[in-house]
Order: sequence, then C-alpha cells, then structure tokens
Amino acid sequence: MKTLLLEEIITAIGIEPKKIHEGVFISEVIHDTIKVKNQTLYFHIRKKQILDGDMLKNYKHLYIVTDTPFTNMEKLEPEQIILVDDVMSTFFKFTSYYRHMFTIPIVAITGTCGKTTTKEMLKHILQYDFTVQATIGNKNSSYFHLPYLVGIDEKTDVAVIETGVAEPGDMVEACNYFFPIIGIMTMIDIDHTDEFPLFKDYIAEKEKLINGLNNKGSLIINIDDPHISSMDFSKYKGNVVTYGKSHKASIQIKDIRFDKSGMGFIVEYQKKEYKGLIPGIGEHNVYNAVAAIAAAVEIGIEVTVAIKRLALFQHVRSHFEIIKLQNQITIIDDTWKGNQTSLQNGLRLLDRISLPSQRKIAALGRMAPLGQYSEEMYKKIGELLAEIRINKLITKGFFGKEIAKAALLAGMSKQDVHHFSETQEIKDFLDSLLKPNDIVYFKIWARDGSFYDLIQYLKREK
Repeated sequence: MKTLLLEEIITAIGIEPKKIHEGVFISEVIHDTIKVKNQTLYFHIRKKQILDGDMLKNYKHLYIVTDTPFTNMEKLEPEQIILVDDVMSTFFKFTSYYRHMFTIPIVAITGTCGKTTTKEMLKHILQYDFTVQATIGNKNSSYFHLPYLVGIDEKTDVAVIETGVAEPGDMVEACNYFFPIIGIMTMIDIDHTDEFPLFKDYIAEKEKLINGLNNKGSLIINIDDPHISSMDFSKYKGNVVTYGKSHKASIQIKDIRFDKSGMGFIVEYQKKEYKGLIPGIGEHNVYNAVAAIAAAVEIGIEVTVAIKRLALFQHVRSHFEIIKLQNQITIIDDTWKGNQTSLQNGLRLLDRISLPSQRKIAALGRMAPLGQYSEEMYKKIGELLAEIRINKLITKGFFGKEIAKAALLAGMSKQDVHHFSETQEIKDFLDSLLKPNDIVYFKIWARDGSFYDLIQYLKREK
C-alpha cells in the first residue's frame, strides 16, 4: 500500500480532520481486526466482527471508522475513533479516493467459468513488461477486494482482478472498489442459484459490469455465448471488442485443434491471421486465451507477442490437470471448480481424449448449489454420462447421489454405478477397481477437499 497521511484520508472521506490527526502516516487500511497493527486505519464494515477497545488499546496510531458504538470505546483515545453516519458509504469514498490516486488500467474479469484461467493468462502476458497486481488463485469474493486494492502502489503498472458474482450486489460492489477501464465477460451459465433463484437475475448481475465501466474503456465479450450476446450494449459509449468463432467477432477464432502439448489455434485480427499454441486441454482454454490476448492488445501488447508468451504459460493446477501414474493409470484433476457447466465440459473433454482401449471412470461429488434448476441439471449430467459411455461412475455424498440416480435413469447399469459416503470407502474401492490403462476423472465442489486426498493417495506411486 502507498503510505498516506491520515489527515488526507479523513478529508477525502468527507470529514474535517483534527489538529492531532496531522502528520500521522497510515501504512495499512483494513476491514478485518485480525490484521490490526500500528499505523492502521480500520473500517468497521463487517458488522459481525466484534470490536473491543480493551483489545486494541496497545496499538499505536490505530484509527477506527465506525457508525456504531462498540465495547470499551473509552479505552481508546477520542481521536482514534472516527464516528460517521454511514460507515459503508464512507468506506467507498475511501476506495474511490485510493483507486483514483493511480492512473493505471484495471481489468475486471467476470463469467461463470474461465475467470481464473483468463486472469492468469493475461497476467502471464503482461508481467514481462509491467508490474502486475492480480487476484490470487480464485480468491475473488468481496472480502479480498480491499487487500487487492491497497496492494496497488507506486510500482504497480496494471491490475487484473476477478470479479466473482455469488449474490446480488457483488458486481456493483467490485466496481466501487476498482473502477475498471477494461472488462471481460468469458461465458455465463447456471450458477449460484442459492442466492439467485432466477437465472435471469444472475445474468443481470453480470451485466452490471457494463455500467461499472462508466461508459468508457473497453468491454471484451465472448460473442458466441448466447447469454452475453443477448445483453444490451447499444447504450455503451466505450469500445466493445468481441471474440469467438462468429464471423462478426473482432478477434475471430478460425481454427482449433488438439495438440500433444496443448491446443493449437488460429485467430484473425484486423484482417491478419495468427497461429498460436497454449498448454492445457480443451476448446474453452482457447477462448480464455483469446480473451487474454484481446485485453493485452487493449493495454498495448502486440498480438504476436501475446501469442508467443502464451506458449510458455503454465496451466492452472486442478483445471483438467492430466497426471500420468507409473502403473499406466491416468488421473485427471478437475477439482478447481464444481459447477455444472465445468462438469459437462470436463466430461466431454474426457471422452474426447480417452482411447477406445481405456476404461473411463468418473468420480464425482457435490456440485455448486443449483436451487430450482437441480433436477434439470442433474438430468443433463446423467444423460451425458450415459452418452459418453462412462464405464464406472463413483459418486460421493448426498448431492453426489443425485448424480448417480440421474445416471441410472439415463440408462447406466446398476453394476457400473457406485455411491459412497466416506472418502476412505472410495480409496478402498479404487484399490480394487483400478488397473493399467484406466483413465479416472475427478470433479467436486471446490469447498469440498476430500477428492484432493484421493488424488494425493493415487499419486503416491507416481
């Protein structure tokens, strides 16, 4: 974080600083008391977090912005407590103030799938020339926005931020932190139906990125995605860049081919064709790569340079990660994300790369919440499992059982569908089941780490 004068921050958030606030330097701005230290400004926006002045009294130059009295306030000096009418609106005055201290481009990436890979690809392209601040892994919830924002300092040239949408208001909130000038929409499908009962509301929240760009900058969209292409971009006054197979795309994907080392592709941009190769298997990774190339071009990187750098990209772990074991068994770790879209893509890809001589085994656990779409989506998954002729289906837990039921209804044999409640049971079953030349696909909701243990168990003889 750029070190700031407290009096300047207080002025920026609309408060008259006191004489005692002058000359005080702030090196941290936080919203979590776990991170309290000296020279810190704390915004009490997380109301479930209990404040106790007695626990905070020994910190030097700790200042608290709050709209609510808290326990043992009297243990602190009066100047340490900055009372406001609405701490949330005051907090966003600070985020706007801090963000606009820097003229750097910030890229916001949203979509049901592809955010993390696109972000990592773009970061990889840019890091040769720039100091890049970026989301870590898939930590893209609102809790992490402030650390990412104040992680920008005088040395930062560009920021690449995933803007996840898990509940209403998430997109607007993210834009109130970062004020992006480049936005990317990867693809949209049913997800987070625990907080968005209607799919159209989930789409509408993603669409708010258009307003978040404040009608300027560049909006990069997957024109092949029906939910994105159906959005109303007519009032957007900035630059709209489209990518996809469509002949209408600004950057058109003209060819995709599987390669031993990844995916080959050809894109056409400004009437010129460019060939590329990226690590990682799957057509969706080409789309992610082209989105990253489009953003890099907007920032000032040549197309040829971006493509060349992507050839050296190290694919993100647990994204259809193919692992060869010494016993001639192949396992595929696709446990990064557990929504139904990525599952269907993963199963189709499993079918695409497996050999006729291989037994295809799928080990599936809980998917992300599906709400009212559960029955429809489980039916689709069951039908897909039967269609690609999975030889053995292993499911775990209550929601995994729904997948097993759907597979049986779609025509899979009872003797080929095996359901378990505990990870150890699956380990024991795999010990007796697996034989050379098998290929095993693992997929589960990211918050459930049980399949990580399974994969590590199988890798022990790698």
